[in-house]
Amino acid sequence: MKNILVIIIAMLLLSSCSTPLQELIYMNGIETGKTYENGPLPEEYRIRPSDQLFIQVISDNPANVAFLNLLNTGRTSGSFGSSTSSLELITYLVDDDGYISYPELGNIQVEGKTVSEVRDIIQSEVDNYLESASVFVKLVNRNITVLGEVQQPGQKLMVKNQLTIFEALGAAGDITDYGNRLNVKLIRELPDGKHVAELDLTNPEVIYSPYYYVLPRDIVYVEHSTKVYGAKNLPYSAPLSITASVISIGLLILNLFGK
Repeated sequence: MKNILVIIIAMLLLSSCSTPLQELIYMNGIETGKTYENGPLPEEYRIRPSDQLFIQVISDNPANVAFLNLLNTGRTSGSFGSSTSSLELITYLVDDDGYISYPELGNIQVEGKTVSEVRDIIQSEVDNYLESASVFVKLVNRNITVLGEVQQPGQKLMVKNQLTIFEALGAAGDITDYGNRLNVKLIRELPDGKHVAELDLTNPEVIYSPYYYVLPRDIVYVEHSTKVYGAKNLPYSAPLSITASVISIGLLILNLFGK
């Protein structure tokens, strides 16, 4: 009886301190060698207050468009510094009312519009001044925030328009062993408020979720897993010590009641 009790206690301890494998595998059970239909593509990002826009008017003769730019147009956009401080000097900040103040063109309403729509608006204004001039518009603050149980939490730059939730987590070094992959939260700002979505990354159907693709200013939060969080700050030898202590207590109880 003593040996059976020891085995039962040990099995209970091991099961309580571990996480089932199916809760750790992304898209668990997905069929390989199969082509899946594309899920819903993300809507094109629409500009909001506090966004930063880089706008440049380009012409064969830079001197002709100098009055419409914040800097010397003799340099191409690829030669600008990539630091945040340098970008702030050459970008237009969208105010709380959704406008940017553009030299010579006045206030332009941009909130709720896509980057391409803003380009078309400014292009039509520039055409009133110049011929054969092109307008280039880019959203500067293309960042997402990844928090919680990931290797490298913080703000991450979106390097492309269609960034999946897995790529976003990959940019943060992936979810730690203590992260809850069954309930990853994505917070997105919508016109009527903030929406919180839940994603089960172990479910193959996640590729069809409308939140499979992240957008600029999204926040991804990975909760900790309650089954392993208690051991997170313990040394590696702690589970063995706890197991030995419980077994000793069990044997002591048997000795007391066995007399």
